[in-house]
Amino acid sequence: MVSEKQRQDAKEKAVLIALKHGMALIREDLEIYGMKIDGSKKFICKGSDYDHLWQEALKALKK
Repeated sequence: MVSEKQRQDAKEKAVLIALKHGMALIREDLEIYGMKIDGSKKFICKGSDYDHLWQEALKALKK
């Protein structure tokens, strides 16, 4: 199980990476999308469960 601190740290790091690439992150259930300023969305990842969703998003964004 992932602690709330681990989940929040992963989320904050993922948001910072997305912002550096000109995107805001949007969570739709267990999917994360990046939305660009022009309104287009880019699929980032789909999580297996909420506990690991942000770690998976962070991992995908680092690629």
